[in-house]
Amino acid sequence: MERLVVRTFEEEEYHTFFKGYIPDPMMDDPPFFYNHEQISRSYRYNHGGFRPDYAHYGAFLNQEPVGSLQLKRINSENRSCEFGIILQNDSVKNKGIGTEAISKLMEIARDEHGMEIIIGDTMGKNRRMIRVFEKLGFQLVETVPDAFECSDGKRDDRLVYFKKITEDAE
Repeated sequence: MERLVVRTFEEEEYHTFFKGYIPDPMMDDPPFFYNHEQISRSYRYNHGGFRPDYAHYGAFLNQEPVGSLQLKRINSENRSCEFGIILQNDSVKNKGIGTEAISKLMEIARDEHGMEIIIGDTMGKNRRMIRVFEKLGFQLVETVPDAFECSDGKRDDRLVYFKKITEDAE
């Protein structure tokens, strides 16, 4: 049985993730070219305490890295944060892996960082992510028209979602 775990990356696992990374053409301009030094710098930046209001995690399926997740703008005063996720490539999409990874990340945000509110956003055309937000009980709280510039020169809306993640909100 496949088992998904969300935990901190080790540097070699971070490299393994990006060696297999293929950008989603809906979200990013392909191609992506793996560069060892660039990924090492990224790892040191994401895991070296340079941003105390960020926390970076990997999603591992059967011990292989398949996702990269961040808690961003962690605000201890108002107990809120934002999150981001990228999945490695199409082989791990549309299988519930992203949904499960975000669910586990919300538990980490609540249990390890004391967060009560989590915020996520996506492009209006990203139907997969919109479905994930809906499955996990997020509420659409803002639509920012034409906030994203797409690789084809067109613009897309930014959809902002909100969820309370306290134990009693589940």
